[in-house]
Amino acid sequence: MARQGAPGRGTRVLVGEMPTVTQSGKPWWRGMAVTGAIFLAVVTLAVVMGVSGGRGGSPSDGSSDGQRQTAPTERNNIGGDTKSTARKLVSGVPVGYAHSRAGAVQAAVNYQVARSSAAYFTDEEARHATLTAMMTSQALDRQIRNDDGMQQVLTSLGITSANEGELVARGAAMGTRVTTYTDQVATVEVWMAGLVGVTDENAPMPVSASWTTYTLTLQWQSADWKLASITSVNGPTPLDAGSDDPTSVDGFRTADREFNAPPYAG
Repeated sequence: MARQGAPGRGTRVLVGEMPTVTQSGKPWWRGMAVTGAIFLAVVTLAVVMGVSGGRGGSPSDGSSDGQRQTAPTERNNIGGDTKSTARKLVSGVPVGYAHSRAGAVQAAVNYQVARSSAAYFTDEEARHATLTAMMTSQALDRQIRNDDGMQQVLTSLGITSANEGELVARGAAMGTRVTTYTDQVATVEVWMAGLVGVTDENAPMPVSASWTTYTLTLQWQSADWKLASITSVNGPTPLDAGSDDPTSVDGFRTADREFNAPPYAG
């Protein structure tokens, strides 16, 4: 993977020269590789080693007003901006999609966005609750095991319980494509742009950009679209504009706190 852009700290674009398919539900952070110090073998919010599932039962099970997230500007929120959707939230995840092609697309986008926040990476309890809200009952345990492996990635980035608040991680959808659809199973590709890195001058990885396409297979289960499996490939990746002045660490720290999380779809 070649890196383009200025050598100084700030934003860097990571360009995948050869697209590589990774099996499983890896988040975009897994597809990133930055010199020897970082071996991000875990590709974000969507698919690294296979299949996952969600809890059986109605998507409304266990939900309550108390599970709704507060203001989206709070630092430790999971996923996207919960104020951007009128959908019911379970553990901060929008649920209750139409039994249609459009409903499957919205579910695919929102589930991947929900798996792309800093808190999803650092808060195990919140991560498990997020997966329980979106996975099929058959895939849940496997996806939990898969995504819990991100602790190795955090360690390689120099993230500890003392500095995990400095981690920046965001993902937003650039586009979608439905490759197959029936009233029981849908396959949706979601092209995502992501940011991941640490707002610390001494951290091995500054905030960097990634581009990943996730293929999400959804099943109609318990009257809702649920995630059954995820795979991913790097790209499509645009050319770097070649900025000689990437945003500073302090600038990213401020932006991450002042901007809302990416909006959910629908």
